Amino acid sequence: MNRSSLLMLITVLVVMIGLASCGGGDSAQDVDNNPNLVPDVSVQTVDHRYRTAAYSDTNLNNDPIFALIASANSSLDVAAAAIDRQEVVEALLQEARSGTQIRIITEKAYYDDLTYKPFYDQLEDINQSNGNIDVRTDLDGAPRIMHSRFLIIDQARVVTGSYNWESDRSTNTYGDVITLNSTEIAAAFTNQFNQMFVEGNFGVHKRDDTKHTFLVGSGNGVVEVYFGPNDQPLELLSNEINASRNVYFAIQQFKDARLANTMLNWLSASADFNMIGMFNDIGALGDAEENAVYDAFGQYAADNENIRGGTLSISDLAELNTFVSGSRFDPVTQTNIPVQVNAMNHKLLYADRGLAGGAPSVTFTTGNYSTLGFDQNDEVMVIMRGNQLTNKYYSGADLSRSVPPTGIDNANDLKEFDQLFVLHPMVASAGGAPFREFLPVSSGIVIGTINNFSPTITIDTGDGTFEEIDIDVIFEIEGKYFFNDFGFGPVPPFADQDDHFEQNEAINPDHRFMMVVPAGELTLRTIVLDNGGGISSRFQPTETQFEIGPGGVREISLNINQSQEDNVAGGGGGGGIG
Repeated sequence: MNRSSLLMLITVLVVMIGLASCGGGDSAQDVDNNPNLVPDVSVQTVDHRYRTAAYSDTNLNNDPIFALIASANSSLDVAAAAIDRQEVVEALLQEARSGTQIRIITEKAYYDDLTYKPFYDQLEDINQSNGNIDVRTDLDGAPRIMHSRFLIIDQARVVTGSYNWESDRSTNTYGDVITLNSTEIAAAFTNQFNQMFVEGNFGVHKRDDTKHTFLVGSGNGVVEVYFGPNDQPLELLSNEINASRNVYFAIQQFKDARLANTMLNWLSASADFNMIGMFNDIGALGDAEENAVYDAFGQYAADNENIRGGTLSISDLAELNTFVSGSRFDPVTQTNIPVQVNAMNHKLLYADRGLAGGAPSVTFTTGNYSTLGFDQNDEVMVIMRGNQLTNKYYSGADLSRSVPPTGIDNANDLKEFDQLFVLHPMVASAGGAPFREFLPVSSGIVIGTINNFSPTITIDTGDGTFEEIDIDVIFEIEGKYFFNDFGFGPVPPFADQDDHFEQNEAINPDHRFMMVVPAGELTLRTIVLDNGGGISSRFQPTETQFEIGPGGVREISLNINQSQEDNVAGGGGGGGIG
């Protein structure tokens, strides 16, 4: 089936479901899911390419790192595999000149490489830092590397996450920034940092002598902190999966067969289980281990004859991740590797823990799903438990209805997993029943209101009488798609004739709607149907034009417009685009 045909199949109208409806965990009826109840844990996603002001109302083109560095008053500990972003170097130097004592631990393979050396030389220049920066490396270089990424600010706050804030690739990838405002958590990270920086212990030579579990938000959430490889990150991830009915993950690189088998064995165990997986399948650019994992997931999803177990929905990322803009030398692999544009750098896993009867969780790790990431590298793993914390990442999405749910009032209410689900094209298991539909193309979310809609209107027939008629609204979309043979391609007009706009005022009194649309330059039309289901001649279609990027979210107000054939009384007329 070609792309134009696939586009015609897109279900336009969507709705978001509450977190508790995903199975297990705390009931939405019993627990306030407001993520603001845990203000000491903040989550921000950074995307410099797609979810910017040009392409999305939820503008993710804001980099918090510089303000965080500048907020230090006395001390700043930095763990970063490689530093080659000049803006970060300058921010660290400025902070050092203000008197802040800065310690940096980094990977020897990068520190010794001529590509990165100029950046480290600046940091170690006492004339630029007033002698307030001390840089040290691990001991053995590649292939085992110091891959942790975190900041400790004034021994009181910790910043970690998957966003490449220290790298010149920060504009080509998207990831998250997690800030933990807790002196207790900062003490655990400081212990880890000192083992590397002061004692010179890395990898399996580190001790596991830190506190792991912390109450946050006055007890409204739990944060668990672990450090690889000693704390067994593979076992921790496996435990979250095996305790759940629904698992959703987003991972830059997946090449560990052990975890892949754990996931697929878990999924095969019950038809009630559901998994959504998003990863950067780079095909020929990946190694044999990586492609073996992708093939295993792909084979499960494509198995038409032996449907078994739960439903798997996986991303088809060729459109987003085969853009190549040159290459760079990688000192770890000692080869020139392609530089990918906007590669997903997340390492996230949501687990509902429905089988364990516990609170849902989101697990983040700095390590990719690989043998090095699990067994050898220095890495960070953070598990956040409870609805209030998981709601910082995930609200839940369902394409089965046509109105936004309670709690989705505007574009900013849509969380990162919700946006990732539409950003990445999806392929679902044949014959399965995923909790939502997926689109075959990179998409965005439109949320809005039809301002002057009324399900029943009164028409002046022109002979002195009036007639009440029922109307409905559908949407038609056409334009240029961002990804079609790696360029702009046409989006043929399509409209969903089955899922009409929800006109029931008891269900949808504000006449709200939500839909998933292809990413691109689009025209959105409202088309009025008469009570027979045909296009009404009394109303001209109204339209608005906009751009939306992959994963972008737009809030758009629409009207319906009366034609000149009849006069409409009682709130059905007027128009133009709001």
